[in-house]
Amino acid sequence: MVIVLQVIILLVVIGILGMTLALNVKSEGLGAAITGASDTYRGAVGVEEQKRRLLSYLCYAFVALSFIFAVLTTHFL
Repeated sequence: MVIVLQVIILLVVIGILGMTLALNVKSEGLGAAITGASDTYRGAVGVEEQKRRLLSYLCYAFVALSFIFAVLTTHFL
């Protein structure tokens, strides 16, 4: 069970890295690429907005899976 969870966490991390590198942030700098922040007040159009949304879901999944992994390894191993 723990090994399966570790593999899932690894896949989520690879997805986070891939989506971060796939974001189109030509003029916003590296800080915007990492945090997802933007200097403009309107959202990105189309595909870029979907990439940002997927990136946020992947980050939420990483936090939740890491918490579950910590609880499992602390209390059951």
